[in-house]
Amino acid sequence: MCLKLLIATTDIIFLNLILGFTLMFVTHFGFVSTTVLTVNNILSLSLVFNFTIALACLYTRIYSDEKIEYMEKIFRSTLVTGLLIAACFSILLFSIFDIKQTFQLLSFLFLFLGVYAILSRFVLVYVYKVLPKRMGWAKDVFVIGHNDYLGNVIASFPHNHSFYTINTIPYYDAVDKNTKEEKVAQFKRYFEEVSKKGTYEVFLVNSPDVFAHTNDIIEAADFQCVKLNFVHAVTASIGGSSTLKDALELDLPVLRFHANSLSEMNNRFKKRIVDILISGFVIVFILSWLIPIVGLIIKIQSPGPIFFKQQRSGRNNTSFNCLKFRSMVVNTDSNSKQASKGDRRITPIGQFLRKTSLDEFPQFINVFLGQMSIIGPRPHMLAHTEHYSKLIQHYMVRHYVKPGISGWAQVNGYRGETNEPGLMAKRVEYDLEYMNNWSVMLDFKIIVMTAFNMAKGEKNAY
Repeated sequence: MCLKLLIATTDIIFLNLILGFTLMFVTHFGFVSTTVLTVNNILSLSLVFNFTIALACLYTRIYSDEKIEYMEKIFRSTLVTGLLIAACFSILLFSIFDIKQTFQLLSFLFLFLGVYAILSRFVLVYVYKVLPKRMGWAKDVFVIGHNDYLGNVIASFPHNHSFYTINTIPYYDAVDKNTKEEKVAQFKRYFEEVSKKGTYEVFLVNSPDVFAHTNDIIEAADFQCVKLNFVHAVTASIGGSSTLKDALELDLPVLRFHANSLSEMNNRFKKRIVDILISGFVIVFILSWLIPIVGLIIKIQSPGPIFFKQQRSGRNNTSFNCLKFRSMVVNTDSNSKQASKGDRRITPIGQFLRKTSLDEFPQFINVFLGQMSIIGPRPHMLAHTEHYSKLIQHYMVRHYVKPGISGWAQVNGYRGETNEPGLMAKRVEYDLEYMNNWSVMLDFKIIVMTAFNMAKGEKNAY
């Protein structure tokens, strides 16, 4: 998505710059009379030129996902789109202006456009070969499966892909020689190995030995935040059409477990844009004066830092320093013990900050840095993540998305202390419901509900 926007934006900017340069060039050297290229005519030319570009790009779908990921398709579609723009723009200009001057204008325009097309697409070779790894766009993908079935699956993956590196974990054991416990333990080791390498996208060949223990294998993958995509061993040898949109284009059907709206890059990009805009506004217009005022009061009431920094579980269970205004006296239990009703550690200003949720405002800095989102599952302490992941089924699935300052569970009353597994299980249930039903309007609804709760005061905030 980011690369698609980058290429499209670069193209439209440079194409218009080239048009402007060409018009100045042909009038300066007398190829086209200045009486022909009046201000009104130049504006009309620009509109016609951009309209032609838009139609040609829509017709050839030059920036579609299936074309943008492969260099040979980019070169081919660029050539077709360029010829279509040239043909349509020429017809329109010859019907408006003098033939001789139009021919000279078009000759120079297409010369400059041709040079840009060649240079820009060769620059893309560098972009496709170098930037995916440097910018983190390249993704390691693991394929796990019995060696008897793995070959057909690997053959279905696109080769020489700039954005994916295919790794395999084959195994050779006989199906009937493994007990259930041995098979599940085997896959636990595979998922742990994959997770340690920072890879969370796994294609699992669903052969008979896997199919017999699917639920247990899914739980093992969930525990390591590994996203499973099942490829059936039978269909791997038959082929078909892919149902997977956000991972890879395969020539066989794929079933993604725990698929949600935020699995798609387009939706994550929309959410990130909103996060940057809102967090940037809050940092500049609210935190710029709120931090000095609140910080001074915190310092007066108790010695210690203004901010409370705590390691919490983020997306893919990667830890980060979650920021809050310090609402307690400095103590050694803060990383393991939650605040409770009547907690003597809480300072007077801290009690006000927690009741109004103002203590969470520094987390807009976490949002701006990309560690959190405005809306999402609340980040938990590392100790709680480790504890509840062993008690609550699919608990780790909530870490497939970025944590939020507020969330669907919080606005439905499940915030604050979770002193029993049932409360945490209910919170997880709401988090998974949010992930499965995410939309921009749902985020907006949660923001409004959060603001309303802040205004009336949270009964579970203490």
